[in-house]
Amino acid sequence: MKRNRVVLHIYDQDFPIATDNSIDYVKGLGKDLDAKMREILSSSNRVTFAQAAVLAALDYADSAQKAEKSIELLRSQISDYLADAEDSKLNFELVRKENEKLKAEIEKLKSKAGK
Repeated sequence: MKRNRVVLHIYDQDFPIATDNSIDYVKGLGKDLDAKMREILSSSNRVTFAQAAVLAALDYADSAQKAEKSIELLRSQISDYLADAEDSKLNFELVRKENEKLKAEIEKLKSKAGK
């Protein structure tokens, strides 16, 4: 697969990147990172570029971990729903068979009573 090359402009510095992702996607990431770092750097004059980069990375790592935990919870819930659906399907099949059996018995009783 061809690697895309893109230069990200983050807080007045250029960062050449080689990626398998689309150029627009990576530029969007760079734009988001630039905005996050500008927000951090504007909040305090004592924060350095490197500190802002670390704080931004921590913020993104925190978001990623929370998203991963949320995904795990959703997977667990879906698994539970699928198990419940399978149980319901089996119960429906048992009830359907019982219903057919009872209908046959009713028909037998009707035919006996009609004789």
